[in-house]
Amino acid sequence: MFAAVALTISVSAQQSVHDNYVGVNFGGGLNTMLYKTANGQNSVGCGFDAGLFYGHFFNEWAGLGAGVNYSWANAYATYNWQEVTPGLTHPSNPNTPYTLTAGFSQFVERQNVGILSIPVEALFRKAFNDRIALIGGVGLSLDLPIHGAYIAKGGSYSTTGVFPAIGSYVLSDMPEHGFSTYETTQGAKINNRAKVGASLIGDIGARFALNDNWGLYVGVNVAYGFTNMLASAKTEEMIMVNAVNPAVIDYRGTFDSNETAKANLLRCGLKIAIDFGWPAANKKAEQERLAKEEADRLAAEQAAAERAEAERIAKEEAEQRAKVEAERKAQAEAEAKAKAEAEKAKAEAEAMAQADAAAQARAARVAHVNSLKEKGESVTVHFETGADELQFKSGEQEIVDEICEVMVEEPSLRIIITGHTDNSGDPEKNLRYFGKKRAESLKAYMVSKGVSADQIKCESKGDKEPVADNNTREGRALNRRANIRFE
Repeated sequence: MFAAVALTISVSAQQSVHDNYVGVNFGGGLNTMLYKTANGQNSVGCGFDAGLFYGHFFNEWAGLGAGVNYSWANAYATYNWQEVTPGLTHPSNPNTPYTLTAGFSQFVERQNVGILSIPVEALFRKAFNDRIALIGGVGLSLDLPIHGAYIAKGGSYSTTGVFPAIGSYVLSDMPEHGFSTYETTQGAKINNRAKVGASLIGDIGARFALNDNWGLYVGVNVAYGFTNMLASAKTEEMIMVNAVNPAVIDYRGTFDSNETAKANLLRCGLKIAIDFGWPAANKKAEQERLAKEEADRLAAEQAAAERAEAERIAKEEAEQRAKVEAERKAQAEAEAKAKAEAEKAKAEAEAMAQADAAAQARAARVAHVNSLKEKGESVTVHFETGADELQFKSGEQEIVDEICEVMVEEPSLRIIITGHTDNSGDPEKNLRYFGKKRAESLKAYMVSKGVSADQIKCESKGDKEPVADNNTREGRALNRRANIRFE
């Protein structure tokens, strides 16, 4: 059958505008004849197809195809029966009628026929992508039988003659009179039993583009002969003794006897084709233009893709730099925060240490001052000769400041500052002036340190209470003093 299914459009950009296709097809499957026998059992057979085709498409999806195709078809018939033909005249004894009995035992006959078909189809196509297209076709084919034959494939048959007029005389072992048992050596050509017919055809499959022009088609096809391929019905028996030579048996076969009067062709199976496609002359320039447009489009898409990729890479790099900068900034902030927290912790620790030290110092001062108070001890500050200005000697200012701090914190504390002189000068002046001035000078210093004036009393003893010998320089230096004692 025609393989027009194989020739549909290629699915590449160039092939999609092809108008003409030519190629070869081959395949096979259930290639047989459908019929019924009067006394036997028939079965189908297989065969093959091969041919040439041409197709033309009017647009992207529809076209027409034609070609020439050769098909080889087979069918089988099996017989197990007796055929009785009465009232015959035997050539050896034309005046005596007889009855011919033909018996078949597992007799298998194969019929084969070669058909030359001329198909015409309406074609359709549908491309799925740039490599594969769905191809199909429906139409009619003119079937021309060019040869055929019957071939015995197994079993045997026998012929027996019965002559009722001469006492039902039976002849079964006289081959020279056509009565004997015959093996499956019989064969014959189909004689005047096949005629021109027509078939409905259809096929569908897929075409795979091999390049811009060549394609491979794989699909299935079916063809049904809706006309009877046999000539007018026959009345002859399958087996008869030859009317001229009784030693010859005329074997007519299934299609040349009264066993069947109708047979229809059926062909279906796999179909493979190779085709070559090309555009119409007036479409070549259009094809080149489309190809150029496609190339330009692909180049533009490639350039756009490259630009997009470059922009994407640049964006990723910028984002990466921003991320690194953010991480660096975050790290610097974290380090600064950690440093600040560390410095704060250090400062807090130092402040706590200083507070502890201050508390310990204060406790020591308070303890020292309380000890002076409890023991009634006094604190002495010395002066130069004839002077009432404070000029602390080593260690004197520290203890005075210590007493000031404690008195500021404890306003209930009260002290008496007593001024003393050496015996130099007028005793009365020493009592009323120098001793008193020295006491008041020390009071003024302590008031400047925050001690309330109400917490301090001043008095003078002059030179009346020396603590050292006034006859020596060292002794006089020790007597020039002011004493602080707690009330």
